[in-house]
Amino acid sequence: NSDQVTRQNRIQQLEYNYSVCAKKRMQLLQEAVCALELCQASLILRIKSWRWEQHRATIGVQFDDNLGPLQTWCEQLLGVNSNLRQELMLVKRDHGVVEQFHTLQESLAHVLQTLIKNSLVVDKQPPQVIKTQSKFSTTVRYLLGEKMAPGKPVLLKAQIITEAQARQGVVPNENVGELINSTAILEHNTASKNTCATFRNMSIRKIKRADRKGSESVTEEKFALLFTTELTITGCESPYSIQAISLPVVVIVHGSQEINAMATIIWDCAFSEPDRVPFIVPERVPWKQMCEALSSKFMSEVQTQRCLDRYNFHFLAQKIFDQPDITEDFSNMPVSWAQFNKEVLPGRTFTFWQWFEGVMDLTKKCLRDYWSEGLIFGFIGKQHLHVILQNKPNGTFLLRFSDSEIGGITIAYVGPSDNGGRKIQNIQPFTKKDLDSAGLGDRIRDINCITHVYPDLPKNEVFKKFFTVPSPPNPDGYLPFKLTTVTSKIYLQVLIKKP
Repeated sequence: NSDQVTRQNRIQQLEYNYSVCAKKRMQLLQEAVCALELCQASLILRIKSWRWEQHRATIGVQFDDNLGPLQTWCEQLLGVNSNLRQELMLVKRDHGVVEQFHTLQESLAHVLQTLIKNSLVVDKQPPQVIKTQSKFSTTVRYLLGEKMAPGKPVLLKAQIITEAQARQGVVPNENVGELINSTAILEHNTASKNTCATFRNMSIRKIKRADRKGSESVTEEKFALLFTTELTITGCESPYSIQAISLPVVVIVHGSQEINAMATIIWDCAFSEPDRVPFIVPERVPWKQMCEALSSKFMSEVQTQRCLDRYNFHFLAQKIFDQPDITEDFSNMPVSWAQFNKEVLPGRTFTFWQWFEGVMDLTKKCLRDYWSEGLIFGFIGKQHLHVILQNKPNGTFLLRFSDSEIGGITIAYVGPSDNGGRKIQNIQPFTKKDLDSAGLGDRIRDINCITHVYPDLPKNEVFKKFFTVPSPPNPDGYLPFKLTTVTSKIYLQVLIKKP
């Protein structure tokens, strides 16, 4: 009897130990799943940050496009998920369906689905302004490409969607545009370990516009490319439907619409919030936020390290707010989309953005080195100009962007007035066409009435590196010619009263 009791106690002890072991295994599994969820949440936040930084790169914000670390992170989390699912099945084999089994099984399935769906990213965005009939390309990358189940190739499909369709978050039935070359295969590169679908020679043949409200222009209408596919991951039974959406794009039909379309993209990129409802942007933003965007875009577009300074910003504020006499701080004054690129500037035929874009284009193509070396004052109003030049000797000059003409740079200088005093004069602006025929350095050299660049630097020393060397005689007997700039036409003058 005592042996039987001992054996019975032993069995009960083993059963108890077995039960404790099962609970302990489930407890450890539960802790591991919680840790996986936290780690994966951090990964998905990082993927969203990568997408956000990619978006901000449109206005020149620094962006590291390397997806390698994120791909490694995705693959490691997929491996952990697979191990935990296997461990859960071993618990079921050893202990049956214990408490929390189904909860953990569902949690792991949900975490897996979330990982698989968030691993499709648009690596190389399409142009954000797309002209119909024009070819473009884009690349979509799958961060779990090495873990896809072998079999038939995975085909990725692209379609163009409206802002309203983007908000719905599902693949729309209605087709709003005809997209050419809209499929690509996800291909794995064993050398780089990347799995990408590259859409080459895409084009939009036609586009269906939404009904516009009020004064809304076609260049304010935002679309996007939606990429969809169905794939199976090794170790998973069912295929997953996944999708990714591009940054917003504006579709135009004529090159003349490009600058206004780019304004829509700049506003969207600079002032949208992370995790917004597609593609909502504020109607107004503080001027200081606009300053950051303008300076960043200018530096990026011109490819210069010299940013806009507080004097530049003050002039730009006076211009966009039409308050040339105000000297106060504009930082928190709200600036609207209409002021940026819908309403023309007072007394002009163009908007603020059209004028600013013209300055950027001229600087990028003709004046980068002059700007980078601080030789162009650039953005300065006539009142500020008068203040800093009024006590300077004759021949003192500075370079400023034309206030009245898109894409022009003018020379403002101090010269003698008819009554024996001095006056500030502005030479007719030089455009890209002018500077292509004779560079700014040569034009400054040729104008005899200007001698010292503000504040007091001799022009022949400062601009010498930009002077071109006269051409030697041609061996064919033709004499070389040289364009010379003369100041026979005064563009604007401001009298300085004699003391």
